[in-house]
Amino acid sequence: MKFLPLIWAAVMRKPTRTILTLLSVMIAFTLFGLTIGMNATFEKVAAGAHDDRIWSNQRFFGSGMPLAQVAQTAQLPGIAQVAYFGGLGGYHENQRNRAFALMTSDNFGKVFPDWPITPAQWDMLHQTRDGVLVSRIQAESRQLKPGDIFTIISPQNKRADGKAWDLKVVAVVPDVDYMTGGFMIGNYEYFNKALPLAQQDKIGQLMTQVSDRSRTAAIAQQIDAHFANSATATQSTTEKAALDISNSGLDLAALDQKIALAGMFMVLFLTANGIAQSVRERLAEFATLKTIGFTDRSVVQLVFLEAALPCLLGALLGVCLAAFLSGQLPRLFPPGQGTPPLPTMTVMVFVWAAICASAVALLSSAMPALRLARMDIATALSGRAS
Repeated sequence: MKFLPLIWAAVMRKPTRTILTLLSVMIAFTLFGLTIGMNATFEKVAAGAHDDRIWSNQRFFGSGMPLAQVAQTAQLPGIAQVAYFGGLGGYHENQRNRAFALMTSDNFGKVFPDWPITPAQWDMLHQTRDGVLVSRIQAESRQLKPGDIFTIISPQNKRADGKAWDLKVVAVVPDVDYMTGGFMIGNYEYFNKALPLAQQDKIGQLMTQVSDRSRTAAIAQQIDAHFANSATATQSTTEKAALDISNSGLDLAALDQKIALAGMFMVLFLTANGIAQSVRERLAEFATLKTIGFTDRSVVQLVFLEAALPCLLGALLGVCLAAFLSGQLPRLFPPGQGTPPLPTMTVMVFVWAAICASAVALLSSAMPALRLARMDIATALSGRAS
C-alpha cells in the first residue's frame, strides 16, 4: 500500500502513454481470452463425447440411406440400439432465413440420454406428431415459445399434399455444446409419412449405441464392412473421434495457442518499451528515493508494480470483453445459418490470463530494474545518466 501514491504518480506522468498501453494490453488479452477459451471449448466437447456411440453417414453422395439399414445394423453383433434421423431443411418466410429440423426416431432420447432433454419433454414430442423441441439459442433468435407454430418451406422435402411444414413448439430445451447454432428436433414418423411415397423411408444418419464400449472402433468398422457392397455404403465414426478437433486435419488447438503466444509477445514488447522509457525519464527520481532510504529491493518492487498495473488491469478487462463477445456471437449470425464453435470462458482462462500478465510484467520490468540496481546515485542526481 505504501507504493500506491508513487505508482499512481508514475502511471499518470504520461496519461496518454498509459491509456494507449492499457488499451493495447486489453486488446491483446481479448484475443488471448477468445483463443484460449476456444481451446477450452474443444476440450469440453471432446471430454463430453461418449465412447459407446457411433455415427454412420452415407459414404457417397446420394438421396439418403434406406430405412431398412436400421434393422440390419441392429442385428449386428455388439449393437445395443440404433437411432436415426432425417433432415428437414428449407427456409422460414424468406429464402435468406434458413431453417433445419432433425426429425428423429422415437428412441433417439434413449441413445442420447446425456442430452439436456428430460423424459417428460421427449414424451411431449412423441405425443405431438407435428411437434418440435427447440433449443434456447434457436428459441431466442427466432422468438419462439411453447405453443407457437414455426413454418418451414422445404423445396427439397415437399409434402405429398403440397403444404408447408407447420411445426408446433412443444418445449424449449437447453442447448448441446457442439451444436453451436442450436437445434430443432421433430418426429421422423410424421416427417416420413407426409412425404411423397417415392421419397419415404430414407434417413440421413444412423446413431448406434454399442453394448461393449471397448469395441466401439471395431464395431464401427464392422458396420462399414457389412454395407460395403450395398448401394448405400456407410462411413462410420466413433463419437469420440468425430468430436476430437485434432482429427480434422488441422490442429486448431495448436494454432490458437500460437495466436495467443503472438499476442503475449506483442504485449511484452509494448510494456517493456514503455517501462524502459519511463525509468529513463525518472532516473533522478529513483536516485532520490535510494538516497532517502529506499533499498534496491524496494525500487525493483516499485518498477514491477508499475508494469503490473496496466498488465493485470488490461488482462482483466480484455478477458471480460472476450467473455462478453463470446456470448454475443450467436446473435451476429442469421438464424439457421449455424455458428462456429464459441469460446468457453472457464475459470482457468482467467487464471492463465493472470499468470501471463504477471509474467509479462516481470519480464518487462527486469532490465529497467537491473539498471536501477546498478545505478550510480551521484551520476543520476547530477542529471548526466542516460
